[in-house]
Amino acid sequence: MKTSFFLIFTAIIVSVCCFPSTAQDNPQIGLPEGAIARIGRGALGEVHFSPDGSQLAISTAIGIWFHDPQTGKALKLLPRPNIRSPYAFAFSPDGNRIGIGVSAKKRNASRSSRYSVEVWDATTGEAKEMRLGHLHNVKSIAFSPDGNYIASASFSGFNNKTAHLWNVQTGKHIPIRSRHSKGVNLVVFSLDGPTFATVGSDNAAYLWDGKTGNHKITLTGHTKQVAYVAYSPDSKIIATGSYDGTIRLWDATTGTHQTTLTSAVGGVRALAYSPDGNIIVCGGGNGNVQLWDTQTLKLKSTLTGHTERVKSIAYAPDGNTIATGSSDGTVRLWDTATGKSKATLTEYMRINTAAYSPDGKTIVTGNQEGKVHFWDASTAKLKNTFTGDKDGIIFNITYSPDGKTIAVVSSYNDRVLLRDAKTGKHKATLKHFGLIDTIFLLLQNREYDIGPIAYSPDGNTIVTGGDYYTIEKGTIYLWDARTGIRKRVIFKGPGAVRTVAFSKDGKRIIATGDWNNKIRVWHAATGKELTPTLADAPSGSKWLLPSPDGTTTAQVSQDGTVLIKERKTTLEKE
Repeated sequence: MKTSFFLIFTAIIVSVCCFPSTAQDNPQIGLPEGAIARIGRGALGEVHFSPDGSQLAISTAIGIWFHDPQTGKALKLLPRPNIRSPYAFAFSPDGNRIGIGVSAKKRNASRSSRYSVEVWDATTGEAKEMRLGHLHNVKSIAFSPDGNYIASASFSGFNNKTAHLWNVQTGKHIPIRSRHSKGVNLVVFSLDGPTFATVGSDNAAYLWDGKTGNHKITLTGHTKQVAYVAYSPDSKIIATGSYDGTIRLWDATTGTHQTTLTSAVGGVRALAYSPDGNIIVCGGGNGNVQLWDTQTLKLKSTLTGHTERVKSIAYAPDGNTIATGSSDGTVRLWDTATGKSKATLTEYMRINTAAYSPDGKTIVTGNQEGKVHFWDASTAKLKNTFTGDKDGIIFNITYSPDGKTIAVVSSYNDRVLLRDAKTGKHKATLKHFGLIDTIFLLLQNREYDIGPIAYSPDGNTIVTGGDYYTIEKGTIYLWDARTGIRKRVIFKGPGAVRTVAFSKDGKRIIATGDWNNKIRVWHAATGKELTPTLADAPSGSKWLLPSPDGTTTAQVSQDGTVLIKERKTTLEKE
């Protein structure tokens, strides 16, 4: 279902399961001013080795992390404040620069360009230049082998279904007449320089002249979307991986299909050649990583460990290490000789919501992939993880007053799950609709979302707010916190409900919403609407949470991390 206006406005979009790290890892590098700890590293983008192999770079929503490729130890963070979603990136051939896709700070002369490619100094993170031109988020970036050209691609949807090509020296934009039907997801240069390849949301790959932008060849044959393309080190062979579960090998000069490898990874999502060209490594939708021998065309080994799809793969220049990034929120380093995991880098996720436990010792978070994580509030170390709801983005989460239960609000089936805060065991489900309600919504094309949630002080009752997305009506319901049975409808009328809370004595329900910025109050037992008082004014924020002892705050940041700060005398404002 579509998210409501409330959730679109407030939810931090785009995260993933986390496991205890086996690497000598430090997520507290590069903390912003005033922060004493960070939970999460930001949502995972791409993984690339530096050209000399000395560093592994990982892009996230807060910048680019650098790690030791042998141990996994975090070395530094190149943060870029106020620039959202720097996921697509590439090193220049000399390793001195990084091209990265960002939201543009300014638009071009026609004011049509909203996204751009920035070129950073790889040591300092300072932005050296910017290339405008994309209407939608930049999905992929590549430097030509001589470093003189940059190609970039975006999934543009309708009118701008193209890649862009620039001459780095002159800044000249070279137009490309796209043949993609639904935008471009990936751009890759051949290693000898004169050609680059693109793939989009169709079943083909396209080859282009790397200097003129002219179309050369179209590779067709896959039965589902092509997800990735990789050139062999000698640039004679092109490998394409598809959601159809196959890897097809092509002559890079003529486009002639040579052979097909059938993988068992749940659809190929990422590809890479080994530096010597003897191995093709592919990652799939089921989290498995396969190594194929290019001489015998047989499967050599399968690397297991990821629990979600593999979204990025990089081979170290010396051929001894493979790095894989997954939607499970981890980056794994693999020894290519033994197939064993060398290190696991964790906490690459996008956090949407957080809450303190009543004793203040734990912070619980919910992320984009439907995972619930428990963190030590004093050390920011991960304590426990479990699934909040099947395939559901978690929009809100809260503890019961006794700390024994957490209530999880997700996008899956518009419901609330009550789970044991220690074991994750399911206790009850708050279902908003019966069969008749569901049929009515389907027939009327009306969609419903749950948003805010709060426990009564005695822990016996839960209040939820929500709204019908297509008709702009809001609701406030009361539920039995033990059984999940709906007890009372407090409000059902115009205006999306943004926040709900009980008064300290539990007798009043306080809510804000699309009511001309007014606070509305109801009697919790009778449902009668009351006149608001000064005591009913909401304090704090869903995104800025004071600790129970009043010494710190946990701030859910726009970059999808949680920053823990020492609390000021006056509560901080967002």
